[in-house]
This record gives sequence, C-alpha cells and structure tokens, in this order.
Amino acid sequence: MDVQKLLANVEIVRVMNYKNVSVEGIESDSRKPTAGKVFFCLKGESFDGNDFASEAEKQGAVAIVSEKEVSVSVPVFIVRNVRKALAIACGNLYDNPAGKMNVVTVVGTNGKTSTTEILSSIFSAAGFKTATIGTLGYKIEGERREGVLTTPDPLELHYNLSKMVLRGVEYVFMEASAHAIHYDKLAGIRAKAGILTNITQDHLDFFGDMKRYADVKLSYFCHPNTALAIVNSDDPYAVKLLENPNVPTISYGIDNPADVFAIDISESDKGLSFTVNAFDCIFDISCPIYGIFNVYNIMAATATAMYMGIGFETIKKALVNLKKIPGRYNVLYVCGRKVIIDYAHTPDGLENLLRDVKGSGKGSLITVFGCGGNRDKSKRPIMGEIASRYSDRVLITNDNPRFEDPFEIAREIETGIRFGIDYEIVLDRKEAIERAYRYSKVGDIIVVAGKGHENYMDVKGVKIPYNDENIVRQLEG
Repeated sequence: MDVQKLLANVEIVRVMNYKNVSVEGIESDSRKPTAGKVFFCLKGESFDGNDFASEAEKQGAVAIVSEKEVSVSVPVFIVRNVRKALAIACGNLYDNPAGKMNVVTVVGTNGKTSTTEILSSIFSAAGFKTATIGTLGYKIEGERREGVLTTPDPLELHYNLSKMVLRGVEYVFMEASAHAIHYDKLAGIRAKAGILTNITQDHLDFFGDMKRYADVKLSYFCHPNTALAIVNSDDPYAVKLLENPNVPTISYGIDNPADVFAIDISESDKGLSFTVNAFDCIFDISCPIYGIFNVYNIMAATATAMYMGIGFETIKKALVNLKKIPGRYNVLYVCGRKVIIDYAHTPDGLENLLRDVKGSGKGSLITVFGCGGNRDKSKRPIMGEIASRYSDRVLITNDNPRFEDPFEIAREIETGIRFGIDYEIVLDRKEAIERAYRYSKVGDIIVVAGKGHENYMDVKGVKIPYNDENIVRQLEG
C-alpha cells in the first residue's frame, strides 16, 4: 500500500519532504519495530511522540504523521488531529472492514456489555452472523476471545474487524467507551445506530467532572459517527440528545414518554417479565436475566432490532432463550443462600443492583465490594454510603488496587458507611466472601460486586489469577 492510500480521508494540513512511499504498516510506539511503517506521533499525559520521530526514522520508518513539524528526512504529514488520523489510517490499512458490516455502537456508563450481548442474541436468532466487541473481549458467532480494553486501540480494532469480515459477520455490536470517544479511536467508522444507555459517575479521575464526562459521551452522537441515536429517555443527560438532536433519534424508557416503553414489570426467580410497546406494537417479554435496570438494556436492544426490521416474535424467542451474561447479575445458590455476582463498579451500578436485590428478597442482604485503585477516588465514599444504605452488613474488600495501598482505598470507602451499620474491612477478597457466607443464614442474599467476569486481581502491575465465581463455587464444597 502507498502512503497516499493509507492516509486517504485524513485531514492533512501540510506535507514536508513529500514522496509517495510504499508502506508496510503503522506504528505509534517507537519501542516497537518501525521499519517500513508510518510512525504516528501521539501525545499522552507523560509522553510526546514527536520526541521519538527521529528514532523511528533511524529504525526504518518511511513516513511520519504529526501535528507539528519534526526534523527528519522522510515525508512528514502534518495533520490537525493525529489520533483521529491514526484511526482513519488503521481502517484504510485493512480496507475499511467496518464499512462492509453493520456496526451498532453502545455508549454509556452502565449496561454496555449486557446490551451488546442481548443484541447479539436477537440478531443471531434472526439468522444473522454476529460479533461483539467490549469488556468481555471479542465474540464471533459465539466463540469468545479475550481483549485488553473495552474499546480496542485502532490498529487492533480494525485487524479484528477484518477477521470478522472474513468470517462472514453481518452485524457487529461494539462498546464505545468514553476514553475511546475522547481519543477518537472510532474515527472513520460510521455506525448504523448508536445506543446511549445512561450517563452516571465514573472516570472522573480522567475527565475531572461530570459535565466534561457527559459532554464527551454526548459528542459521539453526530453524523460522522452514527446515522441514528437510540436514547434512554429516563436519563437526564441522554435527554439532551432528544431535545437537540444532531442525528435522527429513537427513544426508549419506563417513566418518560418514549417510542419504546415497558409496563407491568415484574421479577421472579425465573427472571424478568413485562409488556413492551414498541412503535405501537404491543407484546409480552419474558427473559431469564435479573434486575429492573436490565429492562432498559432489553428495550434498547428491542428498539434497535425492530428499527432494523426484526419482528417481535423473533425478539421474544431470542429473549426467552437468552444465555447468562458473564459477570452480570449471575445467580448461584449455596446451601439455601442466594449469591449474586455482578460487575457493578460505579455508584449508579451498585445502587441499581442493591436496590433491585433488596426489593426481591426477604432475608438479610450482605454486600462484599471494593473500589479500584488509581481510578476516580471521589466515588469511594459514595459507594460506601450506597452499600450501607441497602445492606444489613457490608464487607469492604480488594478490587484491583493497582498501585495504591489497598487499606487506604478501603478507608476512603469506610468514610461513607452509615452510622450503625455492621461492616468490616477484609482485604483478602476470598476471605471476605467466605466470611459473608459464614455470617449468612438460609434465605439470605450475598452480593459480590465489582469484578464480575474478571479472572484476575491487578496488584502493582501484576494480574494475579482470581475469579469471584470460582470462590463462590468452592463454598458449595
């Protein structure tokens, strides 16, 4: 491929040392081989790729892409936004695979993974070949493979999209994180539809405040990124898209008027049941997943599917046969105790989970949870307060402390615990779960929140094997 084709549709301001060189690939890390590749000078919090342009040239880079002039002899393409240029170039490198499939993106603080999984089930039931990309990694036609980030970096993303094209995938359901939107990772990909689930507190360590965090998510919903916005009408931030749409919108909700809404919602040990009015088509849904918050995820998926021509009978059949979503409200029964494992790691996620659990059970509620290290510290006391408001007993424990002191994280959570609530700090997560079981009696509910499907504990840069479900299943012995 020549460099002109690689940089097609990239907004180039100026070119230095121009010649139309042949390109073997793309790189943005000078520590990796750059011979025959175009080197993109990315800037981060603690690095500036422009400082490594000369080193990349020495290693054989055939061209440089930057936002400013750099002193090299190879062609330098000066662009307005190097991260956006990188994303577009990665698509070009793999012949723009996203354009050969129907891409649906899911944006939001909570519910992204569940919504993509539900969508995949519905479209598979309709006879389409599907794939998902997100927190659970990659899934192509039911086959799972681990990923690194919720939304992969552009080079990895387009490589995997190209593999999906070769597998005959027709629909891709992809989680779009706030960081991915901020860094323009999805530039050059225009989704058939973008779903907005909700916007609640998370990642304020990076974004600073809720306004900036919300603005980044909302900024995704414009014509270059998606042809349609499917929006939760009950979310106060999402409503802004309905009030001032940049693209056509469809709404779904429970409390506020919407194109797709649910009534007569109930929950039992068998899962959720409710009636849906979707574009004035009324039908009943039963689904073996739990949590009133999942009604929203089901409606988002239903709205998308019906808009794209899938009939309600197919949707109903897919939902009644929906498989367990790893780490999302997974229920196990241990000697008369109900144990719920969930990925809830934000204030809103934890509150939605515990509110639902508290309303569905008659026994005591014991909650085991922690907060991640090197992440938004302001949510720690908030989550402590939420846990103590709904629970009869709280065990504060480890949850990926990373490079922070686990005890200090726990102490920050502790500051939010309500007076008079039974609680303790048990940093060993396995011991905390075992202790919760010992405290419980038949009929009680134990919630283990925060890690969900994860199979590791991130401690000082080392991912130590660990999984909540494995620990809970050991209790049965």
